[in-house]
Amino acid sequence: MPHSARKKSESGYYHVVPKGIADQIIFEDDEDRALYVELLRKAKAETGIRLHAYCLMSNHTHLVIEDEHDRLAEAMKYLHERYAMHYAEKIGRTGGIFRKPYWSEPIDTDGYLLCAVRYTHANPAAAGICPASVYEWSSARDYLGRAGGIADTSMVLEMLGGKDGFIEFSKMSNATAFPFPGSRLKAHLSDDEAVRIAREVLGRDNINLAKASPEERGAALQLLAERGFTTRQVSRICGLGKSTVARFS
Repeated sequence: MPHSARKKSESGYYHVVPKGIADQIIFEDDEDRALYVELLRKAKAETGIRLHAYCLMSNHTHLVIEDEHDRLAEAMKYLHERYAMHYAEKIGRTGGIFRKPYWSEPIDTDGYLLCAVRYTHANPAAAGICPASVYEWSSARDYLGRAGGIADTSMVLEMLGGKDGFIEFSKMSNATAFPFPGSRLKAHLSDDEAVRIAREVLGRDNINLAKASPEERGAALQLLAERGFTTRQVSRICGLGKSTVARFS
């Protein structure tokens, strides 16, 4: 079945989330991560894209990209073909390692851009690895003054009033939730990620709503619907039938 056309951003900004096939890991060690970052640097130089934020996780990456010259596809091809060759040779397998097509979403407002940058940097803390400020494999440290960083930080820092503004903005409580209201990223979250975010949204560890009172269940489902969870995903993570969930979607 042919893939649908990628939605074009009127602003030229995108949130891009490449993932490993079947959610398999794409980085074995820091040598792999360092190569990916170096290839990002070269992809920028080859195609003229601007990289406003990035974060490398075990089985996916987050990239916030400005594509003024409509060369995003070329940049991703450059990056992923070269990295896949390295990784396939390293682990002794053939074929690609990234899902096709890679996921991307247009960013069409300043608010969306800032929230996507914040969400990207929040991933390591949300996964229980470490705070963004000490995570080696994201652009958060570029924003905090790391020398030699590959992210283009000037625009976002100007929007936030400098480094102190960036730090304060990054502390806001919804930094680990969806990157911005209405984002389609929800459909690409694993159930583990969805459970973590649902716990934050509902303010409770136990999100199984099967035995909750009708009032409690309705209020919780309304909150999840407002945050953009899909009916199927809520059904799975909250232990409810799809028809029950659909009434609040």
